Amino acid sequence: MTTNLRFTMLFAAALCAAGCGSDDEPAGSGTPGTSATTTSQASSGTGGGGGSGSGGTGAGGDVTTTVVVNEISAKGGDWIELGNPGSAAADLGGFGLCDSDESGLCNTADALRFPEGTELAPGEYLLVLGDQAVEVGPGPHTTCLAEGPSSCFYATWKVSASRGETVFLISPNDQVLTQLEYPIEAAADGQTWGRLPDLTGQGGVTTPTPGAANAAP
Repeated sequence: MTTNLRFTMLFAAALCAAGCGSDDEPAGSGTPGTSATTTSQASSGTGGGGGSGSGGTGAGGDVTTTVVVNEISAKGGDWIELGNPGSAAADLGGFGLCDSDESGLCNTADALRFPEGTELAPGEYLLVLGDQAVEVGPGPHTTCLAEGPSSCFYATWKVSASRGETVFLISPNDQVLTQLEYPIEAAADGQTWGRLPDLTGQGGVTTPTPGAANAAP
């Protein structure tokens, strides 16, 4: 009897060495470490998405700007005006300006890239002429609008008034920082679409003021 009891206890111990379960962690619940690995991957995925969504501020949220797309002319002249409502100069070196593709997203392939050293002082405006030849480069150029600033940049694309588009300002790693939509046929000939109040408001019909504060018609 003693021998049989000892054999039974040894047999049970051998089974537990292969894995006996408990109420907190049932036996046969999977390979040890599987749950921890899955959690780590999920956390990594979630953390890696920071700042990369629509309107994100760059990788890890470390890229920001006070500059806004302030005014768009799509009729009687193709140009875009940026403005800086901030209290400090904004560095635009490596940043890009693009129109929307057929899906409504930024057309990064044709984006205008501002050269290193491009800055926009507080309250200052920057003019971009659209529909320019690729070979002349982004600038800055001194052949601009007669009624605008003496320095400007060139983009190869232009905003379509009949299709309606969005103009995006993107970071050096292509994250959207700010944007302004030009609705279909938003403005008549001789008018533009800009932020009202200037630099801070929503889009509305404006009188053309390239390089100066926006004004209602």
